[in-house]
Amino acid sequence: MGVERQRRRSPLILALALALGGCAVGPDFHAPAPALPAAFPQNAVRGADGKPLPASVPAGAAGTDPANWWHALQDPLLDELVARALQGNPSLEAALDRLQAARTFETAVAGTALPRLDASSGGGRGTGTDLTRSRVDGPLQSADRTPTGAARITQISGVDAFWELDVFGRIRREIEAARYDAQAAAAARDGVQIAVIADVARSYLDLRGLQTQLAVLQQDLDAAQSLMRFVQARYDQGITNELDVTLARRQLAAVQAQIAPLDAQRAAARYALAALLGGYEQELPAALEQPATVPSLPERIAPGDPPELLRRRPDIRAAEWDLAGATARAGIATANLFPRIALTGGAGVEGQALGYRPSASQSIWSLGFSAALPLLDFGVLDAVANIADLQARAQLHEYKQTVLRAVLDVDSSLAAYAAQQDRLRYLGDAVLAARRAMVLASERYERGLSDFLNVADAQRQEYDLEGQYAQAQTLLAEQFVAVYRALGGGWEGYAGPPPPPSSQPAVLAMFRRLFSHPGPTLAESPAPPAGPAP
Repeated sequence: MGVERQRRRSPLILALALALGGCAVGPDFHAPAPALPAAFPQNAVRGADGKPLPASVPAGAAGTDPANWWHALQDPLLDELVARALQGNPSLEAALDRLQAARTFETAVAGTALPRLDASSGGGRGTGTDLTRSRVDGPLQSADRTPTGAARITQISGVDAFWELDVFGRIRREIEAARYDAQAAAAARDGVQIAVIADVARSYLDLRGLQTQLAVLQQDLDAAQSLMRFVQARYDQGITNELDVTLARRQLAAVQAQIAPLDAQRAAARYALAALLGGYEQELPAALEQPATVPSLPERIAPGDPPELLRRRPDIRAAEWDLAGATARAGIATANLFPRIALTGGAGVEGQALGYRPSASQSIWSLGFSAALPLLDFGVLDAVANIADLQARAQLHEYKQTVLRAVLDVDSSLAAYAAQQDRLRYLGDAVLAARRAMVLASERYERGLSDFLNVADAQRQEYDLEGQYAQAQTLLAEQFVAVYRALGGGWEGYAGPPPPPSSQPAVLAMFRRLFSHPGPTLAESPAPPAGPAP
């Protein structure tokens, strides 16, 4: 008797042993080690004096922390705007929700590795002997038997259990893929934070640059009006001719024509900045109304070594996790070629009632296993596994391309920053020379040694160079932002997401969502203040 019982237990013991000691088929993920240059181009890494910096200088050694690079501008208002954007930017909030969804999905996939227990009940009337057939789950149905003294089964109630034994690692690969996807979502969220900080800084610098350009234009307008009055007075006195007056009027009108479009750009910069903060233009700090110049930039930018990009840039980390997820999904497709083994069971009560006599009931139970192996599928599953392998290989190439693109971003932004430094330096010399030329041309004109064409040309050149210099200041600041955006700084201060929503058994979640699940709603906030009347 004991030997026979042991024989009956052997399939269950064998299945449990396979579940605990089985191997996960398919490829295992190994972090790639891409080839990287030893250093960034030295001629593109310069200080404020225009001289190349040593390529071995680590990031941040020049006085700028890559994790908080915007603090190097020493502008408290910019710091406030960045803090507000990190609290209220809709894109950042959406990225956090996607991250939480991925983390919750990881929990859901992990739950499939555990046994499942369901309750079902069914019954009916008719001419059959088992009137509960197909009205309850299979493991419970398989335990039916005609009750003693009854002609048919009319009702059945009970519970059934199902547990797939992960012999070949299909479920483990699914858990791996979900975990890697959650890591990729976390890296994507960090990437959004980097973009938000960079966009806020750039919009703020653009706004300050446009205010500077407007201030320069106002100075030019004042100078053009003063010159216009001077030439008009000379013409009224008969000292000069109408051509000089016309040239002065042309220069004045040319300056006036530039003000309105530039002011419209300033307004657009305010709107863009407000949108990044998750609000409207009327909600911006009042301090932005006060014109100010572009903040002073650090004297040096040290990008560090290229291998630091692998640790800092979220897009590289996201590409690596995407590769890991694709590798795990190749394992899932491979495991689908192998048998699926599961334990099933059911227990409950069945009987004869619902108007049939005599009434009878008795307990029932069943315990068994199932195994399924695809035999003839004409190569479909193998083709799916090949597709998954090819997709993983494609993702590896995408990872390599992401690394190349990241290094290219840094190289290009550093070169553009160095070029803009040179341009600003030479424009500064040109502005000084243009101002001196304007003074000399005016003096010669007043003495009658030169005609007004020289004055008009000197004035036009001075105004043009001053405008170029103001624009170059803004472009240099934008390139400063581009460098640190390419370096991937700005996400390190993130404290991490809150815990994902807790998951409850379905029977509890059913009632919780029935009475307390309002659905997605926007947080209530006061209406934005009304703008000025048209």
